[in-house]
Amino acid sequence: MKVSYNWLKEFVDFDQSPEDLAHAITMAGSEVEEIESIEGDTVFDIGITPNRPDCLSIRGIAREISTILGLPLKDVTTGLTNDDGAGPDITIDSPDLCYRYCSRIISEVKPGPSPDWLVKRLEACGIRPTSNIVDITNYVLLELGQPLHAFDLDDLAGQKIIVKQAGDIKKFTTLDNEERPLGKEMLMIWDGEKPVALAGIMGGLNTEVSESSVNILLESAYFKPASVRSTSKSLGLSTESSYRFERGVDIETVKLALDRAAALIAELAGGRISGITDVYPVKYKSRSIAVSLERINSLIGVDMEPSYIEETLSNLGFNVSREGDTINVTPPSFRNDVERAEDIVEEIARLYGYDNIPSTLPVMQMSPALEHKTQNLVKSLKLSFTGSGYSEVINYSFINPEVIDKLALADDDRRRNLLYVSNPLRQEESAMRTTLVPALLANLNLNLSRGERELRFFEISKVFLPSNERLPEEVLQAAAIYHKDKSNALWESGHDGYYDLKGAVENVLSNLNIRNMRFVHAGNIEEPYLHPGKSCSIMIGDIKIGTIGVLHPGVEEAFDISGDITVAEIHDVHTLLNNIPSKTTFVSLQKYPYVERDVSMLVHDNVTVASVREAIQDVTSYIIEEIKLFDIYKGKSIPADKKSLAFSIRFRSIEKTLTDNEVDKVYSRIVKKLEDSLNAELRS
Repeated sequence: MKVSYNWLKEFVDFDQSPEDLAHAITMAGSEVEEIESIEGDTVFDIGITPNRPDCLSIRGIAREISTILGLPLKDVTTGLTNDDGAGPDITIDSPDLCYRYCSRIISEVKPGPSPDWLVKRLEACGIRPTSNIVDITNYVLLELGQPLHAFDLDDLAGQKIIVKQAGDIKKFTTLDNEERPLGKEMLMIWDGEKPVALAGIMGGLNTEVSESSVNILLESAYFKPASVRSTSKSLGLSTESSYRFERGVDIETVKLALDRAAALIAELAGGRISGITDVYPVKYKSRSIAVSLERINSLIGVDMEPSYIEETLSNLGFNVSREGDTINVTPPSFRNDVERAEDIVEEIARLYGYDNIPSTLPVMQMSPALEHKTQNLVKSLKLSFTGSGYSEVINYSFINPEVIDKLALADDDRRRNLLYVSNPLRQEESAMRTTLVPALLANLNLNLSRGERELRFFEISKVFLPSNERLPEEVLQAAAIYHKDKSNALWESGHDGYYDLKGAVENVLSNLNIRNMRFVHAGNIEEPYLHPGKSCSIMIGDIKIGTIGVLHPGVEEAFDISGDITVAEIHDVHTLLNNIPSKTTFVSLQKYPYVERDVSMLVHDNVTVASVREAIQDVTSYIIEEIKLFDIYKGKSIPADKKSLAFSIRFRSIEKTLTDNEVDKVYSRIVKKLEDSLNAELRS
């Protein structure tokens, strides 16, 4: 907004130079962006923030200067009263959109050019002069911040004004000779028959004041900001009037601005001023805000005298009273932006001067944040995987929906119910992932295509599963993949990559002090993307926490990869928390030696190692310390439907050295248990 230095002096008698005044205004919160000299005057270009419509006028800036400099404000007077005869016929049919409407009739005016002083002031502030009557309405707009409009009274049907919405009227021609489409909800100014103005934005061509106008009707009003903003945006039409109405003018200045303009028109264009019609359906209601002196000084960081605080607020136009440590403040009608105690504090701080507030460092106690159990768990998992030679990968949470089909998941599998992104950058990132496996397979494919062969990857991240709530269920999962390279080994490896990854998973769980882990193949398909005969469930006790197995050949083909590929997946990392011992118990070193016995047996091919281990553990004895599988054999001298399993069993007592007789008794019970429960045949 452009503001005249000389015009400001008519409101406040200051002696500061333009540069010093600009600095003071800027330090109070309204930045002077440019200073320009124009024909013996200085014009400030001031950036006004949207919450300060009261500063969109010479009077508003002068009010700020008056408070900053502690000088009196000389306000506008008109000499007009309400006893000047009857006013115009005004009706407000939309009081929810028009809170106040004032009007006077000025008869026998003489439109013509404006005097030089008026022309210069308008031009200095960026407004092009036209004729004395229109120029005066613009002058008062700049001076008081209140938009006004003059109608040619003789063009008003019935010489009356009605404020109501457009309704069924579809088009309206404004003063700029543009035909504009109307919406039903747009607020209009009507005469007795037709619309004559867009309320708060622009008048109509059909009632324009011209050189031949004799009688005019002058309006000053308060329109609901949201209504003006909506109409202005819909029509793409912004004016000086709409700019102020959208932000909220001072409803208590509506009559003063009308009288000021009417008096100037009578002075510069002649004419007789009628009485006033002031329709005020929505009265202004003041509000009181209580704030303590302690609160003010605490937020600003300066101990201010109560008298200074009261005087500063009073100079701003606030009504102030004090009760002990509490100040009760009633903002004036032109400060609708002041709604709470913090707004009061801001007013005091900006006028005290932000540059006068000393800089101090806040006093605070710094203490390290406690790590969450899940964070500690994830950290342990990552250390365990990396310790086993696996590299962590971090993939996007988005996937291509087509990869779910490549995994051969069942139609009713929960992981097929994807959550789609409303504005994906590309098809490959259009859905939230429900499993970590596809991304790991893609990582593997990329590295294999680059010539890498021995690949170990893992990822610990969230997946997004469907739920009955508005948002999906976010589950923290862990997955690992291993591609074993057998081509360049210095020696022939006697086992598949499955056992390497299985060992890594065992290491991960062991590092968490989880001891009751087991790997169970129940004969059913663990995961459709794993080989049905080379996969199993990862169990902790009786709880299934994940799966591990060789990648299915069909899935290998779908992802265009091949080789010795094993995948492991922990379905919910949080389930591990419930199985980690809450405390670590120290066990002293054993004093007595152990005794080892091997047991080798023939069992049916469908008997699992886990079931043999469980059978041995079912033999109740306090001297069984450890059970280890050390050999599996199928081949020559072994029936086709059977296999040979060999276990090493360690016996030890914490009380004494065991005798052969004591060990033999328990060993015999183990053999009998295996024979009875698994039809095992002991091999010599």
